[in-house]
Amino acid sequence: MLNFDEILGRVDKHSLPNTYSTAPTTSEADAATVRNFTVRAGVEKELYGILTSSENIWSRSNAPVQSLLVFGERGIEIPSREIKQKTYEDVLQEDGSIINQPTVYVEDIDPLELEEDVARVKLEADRAFFNQMLISRPAAAPMTPAQPFHRDAIPSNHSTFINPNITDRRELAFADKLHKYLKSGAKKNLVELMKEAVFEESGTDGQLADVWNDVFALMKNRKAGNQGDVENVTTIAGYLSDACSYLQKVFADHMQQVVDKNLELAQRGGVPGTRGLVHAFLKVQNDGDFEAEDDCIDGSPTWQLIYHCVRAGDMKEAAEALMRLKSFPQCATLVASLNHVARNGKLDAELKRKLKVEWRHNAGHTKDKYKRALYAALLGSLESAALIDNLENWIWFKLYPLHVDPQLTPILYQEVQKAVSIDYGEQYFMSNGVSDFQYFFTALWLSGQFERAIHLLLECGQIIDSVHIAILAHRLGYLRIVEKSTDDMLVIDSSEPTKCRLNLARLIVAYTKNFELIDVPRSLDYWFLLRGVTNPSGADVFEMAVSRSVYITNQADAILGRLSADGRRENGLIDEYLSDPSDVIARVAHDTELTGDWENAVGLYLLASKPTNAAKLLSAEISETLRTDNYERIRDLIAVAQSFQQVQRGCQPSEYATLSLLVDLTALFEHCRNEDAEQALHVSHALRLIPSEPEMVTVIINEFHMVPLKVRDVLPDACLTLMKCIVDFSLRQANEKRAGSSLFAANNRFVKQVSDFLRDSGI
Repeated sequence: MLNFDEILGRVDKHSLPNTYSTAPTTSEADAATVRNFTVRAGVEKELYGILTSSENIWSRSNAPVQSLLVFGERGIEIPSREIKQKTYEDVLQEDGSIINQPTVYVEDIDPLELEEDVARVKLEADRAFFNQMLISRPAAAPMTPAQPFHRDAIPSNHSTFINPNITDRRELAFADKLHKYLKSGAKKNLVELMKEAVFEESGTDGQLADVWNDVFALMKNRKAGNQGDVENVTTIAGYLSDACSYLQKVFADHMQQVVDKNLELAQRGGVPGTRGLVHAFLKVQNDGDFEAEDDCIDGSPTWQLIYHCVRAGDMKEAAEALMRLKSFPQCATLVASLNHVARNGKLDAELKRKLKVEWRHNAGHTKDKYKRALYAALLGSLESAALIDNLENWIWFKLYPLHVDPQLTPILYQEVQKAVSIDYGEQYFMSNGVSDFQYFFTALWLSGQFERAIHLLLECGQIIDSVHIAILAHRLGYLRIVEKSTDDMLVIDSSEPTKCRLNLARLIVAYTKNFELIDVPRSLDYWFLLRGVTNPSGADVFEMAVSRSVYITNQADAILGRLSADGRRENGLIDEYLSDPSDVIARVAHDTELTGDWENAVGLYLLASKPTNAAKLLSAEISETLRTDNYERIRDLIAVAQSFQQVQRGCQPSEYATLSLLVDLTALFEHCRNEDAEQALHVSHALRLIPSEPEMVTVIINEFHMVPLKVRDVLPDACLTLMKCIVDFSLRQANEKRAGSSLFAANNRFVKQVSDFLRDSGI
């Protein structure tokens, strides 16, 4: 099939009369056509054939002219004049024989239609992402069904909605702080904002208060690295330092609370510092069930005093107490090691080697459990069960040896993590059931297993806290995120069981399910955190969420803004997150176009400052509608097109001209439908698309390459519509004047034009 681009690229001197001046036999005509076929002759012959066939079809039946019998759906089809030779191919039969059969040709699929279908399927897949079952276990917090919200409920300043269905103010407290953080452009301290939500407004207490204390111990508003990469020794050292400092502070606070509750027994008086606190604490917590060694200080066993100072994190006070032990050669290396740690924060490698030798020498006869505990604190992997009487002490004895280790490696850290999450695990830490979740969370969190800890909260029904802890960890770079947003909530590395990744997108989408329809501004806050995360089709989750929200709430004006009367864009909720939201709006417009809502899509393209896209969409819709004779829809399209022409700015001239030409073509169809032949011919002359005089054929063919494709698609229908209008008008004139028996009377000026055309053409 020849196309018009090929046709217009060739020019010859053959004319319509030359082509049809003789009438050879069929075989001779075919041969001559093959030998002498030229492009201009072919075009003229096809145009004449179109007119003749259309008239014959109309004359045979009073039914409406079926244009598809003559014209293709996408324009005039001009068959190639090349004689196609049948081709054959060898086909192997089941019995092994080969037969020669004609080649079977499969009709090509329209690539444009295929592309549209693929885009629609992709859009449905993107929207289906939000409808998956995102929380796998029934233990997760139940969610109330979402209710639609009304635009009247949207505050003018686009502040956070108050969801009337929310019974837990903690949701709103966290959401308010997150909104302030995002509105500041991430300049405000998110850690401090979360602290306000936890301790000042939400009334968090009990186990959740301890959970958040653990979180803030390691989250200090500093970037941890690339998605919490624990392979970095510097990052690991930071985790260990923060965790040990936190555990030491908890121990010191515990001693202070015990002393404050027993002031009379403690008899601390006005003695400041950690040593005074330890002396007072030991008076209350009298531990006589051990064999004290190596002297006493102010009535307290020396090693007991030193251990409590070290455990409370005051190495300076411990060093002063160690001065009393200089004359004890059997523990000289231990004393030197503690003094070195007090000065440098790390144990010297050579000292550690000597300390191991000294411990092997003293292990058999050392009875003082506090002295043994100090060896364990520096060397690790030693039994000090007498002092591991609570979770904090157990974790401290696991982490402190790594904290002071001069040769810290990720492997050593992974061994501690493995002991917490795999060797002991949920069965040990939560032996009494879900109510003990805080113990396991503390062990996981302080050992740097943030993903497992967050997932544990989710599994135990603490979805509010799990979501906001995940957000805080992610924004500070402590969290590993899955590569695919469709992965499970927690993905464990098969090669390294301690290494996990969390599906933050799935977690946030699960959380927003409860209020995405009734609290769109709050939902947008959480969805914005997913900007840059993509789904399997490559779509940005934030853009996809905004598009879906517009689709299910029908609140495009509130979310994306609106156009004012003078064509300026008024801000919407999206402007609180992006200085230039045009790309997001364009994504929503494209999705709206795919769903068939062309009118809203045009407005959204204008809103996104993409008037060219809007013009293309309108042109395509008008072109298709003109070919389906849907006059009611045509009127709607024309109204939208005229409004578009008034407010558009920056549309490409070629697309604007195409749209204008199609709008003018609708006037031709309208006059024909109203049986106004004179006005229809007037419009046709002005458009210069359909030749009505013989001398116009050559001119219009030469100018055909300038006709836009969307206009070419309509031309076959325009020809039929105009022809039918003229013939009908001629029939009415003949009946009214009763001037002759023939329909094509000589005094009919419209028929005269056709007769002159045929006579001049030599037909």
